[in-house]
Amino acid sequence: MKRYIECALVLGALLATATALQAAAAQPPTIVHGVDVFQTSTGSPTFVDFSANPIPAGFFCAGSPAFTGQIALKGVPLATSPAGVAANGDTILERLADGVFSGGSTTIPVVARALRLTGINTITVACSGGTTTWRADTCLCGLQPTTNLTVVVDQSCGCGHFNGALRLNVCVTFTNVATGAVAGPIRQAVTLNIVNSAWCPNPGPGEPVISASFGVDTNCDGVPDLKLPGTTNFHKGWTCANQGVDCWTQYASLTECHAGPTPDHQHCTNPICGRQ
Repeated sequence: MKRYIECALVLGALLATATALQAAAAQPPTIVHGVDVFQTSTGSPTFVDFSANPIPAGFFCAGSPAFTGQIALKGVPLATSPAGVAANGDTILERLADGVFSGGSTTIPVVARALRLTGINTITVACSGGTTTWRADTCLCGLQPTTNLTVVVDQSCGCGHFNGALRLNVCVTFTNVATGAVAGPIRQAVTLNIVNSAWCPNPGPGEPVISASFGVDTNCDGVPDLKLPGTTNFHKGWTCANQGVDCWTQYASLTECHAGPTPDHQHCTNPICGRQ
């Protein structure tokens, strides 16, 4: 009888170990600390809105009225070292810690590290001496708040979605197109809500990947001044269903092209896929 009991105990221990190993294997891989690069699409532009906090009268020039409008913004590729490593990216977020999954989700703190946007169109302002034309440029400024992203994984395929409210402190500077005179900056707090945005651990076909640390311009003076880690195993915009689809095919509606050196050749850019 003692032998049977010992065998049962050993078998029970082996089964418990196997169950523990299976549970450990079921947990998806840790999301490794790194960065995410975004490009703002002119097809779905970002706006800076002064309706709640108007630019005061006299800000632009003598006699200029208060400005309460919206300004649509497009991205300006960030200066990097090595040059072009972030392709046409105009916004970079850093994930400050690894994301370790528990129960199919993890919380990752992120912070904005670089942002460079400019107005899609100029604005016209009336002054006492006549009308003036101004360009709006937006950059990060001051201490940036940390945001927590909740990342969920579908364990059947390893991809998933993430949510959060990304907070940014930005400065908007206005430049007189005719004279180069600068007005501002005006500081604004901006919140970008992220709802069920897709991600996968592997890059999709054609997606730019930054494999090593790099430098980036954080104050929009064109000189890289901050060293950041590269991209890792967190790739936005991909799902279980579309990860094998070519990037340019999947996001064809976001592609913008202009004439190349010959009539049959175009230069194209895409906010997710890069350039071709």
